[in-house]
Amino acid sequence: MNDTALDLLSRLKPKQLATILQENSDEVYAHEIAHSLLWKETALPQTTLELATRIRNIVQPLILSRYRVKTVEQLGKTKTMELRKELDSTVARTMQAIRIEVNGEFRVLEKLLCDLPHILAPGGRAVFLTFHSGEDRRVKKAFKTGFNNGIYSSWSRDVVRPSFGEMKLNPRSTCCKLRWVIRSD
Repeated sequence: MNDTALDLLSRLKPKQLATILQENSDEVYAHEIAHSLLWKETALPQTTLELATRIRNIVQPLILSRYRVKTVEQLGKTKTMELRKELDSTVARTMQAIRIEVNGEFRVLEKLLCDLPHILAPGGRAVFLTFHSGEDRRVKKAFKTGFNNGIYSSWSRDVVRPSFGEMKLNPRSTCCKLRWVIRSD
């Protein structure tokens, strides 16, 4: 049986969770979230809704201090909307990082990248679509290393991004990056 997010959180130390949040989702508030969530005096959140609420409660005062106010009421309408968007993004990044760790997503990607030279025929091509920086970093590093070691004859140093028109038609493509590689003969 696979671990759940709760299983993962229950066995981690704050420093380990902070590392997961940083490596898996580039979370700015990784240390604050990790230390507050795993503080021994507080029970772990039992549902994703509880987790989201706790993350918002941890991060909101930090964001408010950047605006140099103590309460949301002291913000104007525009700043309040910015605050909500930043809180939602922080929750999404934290959930993403935990999901990646629970599912072992980066381990699977790294195994594929390691096996790729053996899968591709000479002159064969591979294309990867990545949807966040953690995936893209791993793909870029593997392609660059393979090129430098002579395994690949060519690779996309620069990412291919969706056009403005494509992003308008398909908003989910906004964060997408395409990288390609060609196996040496």
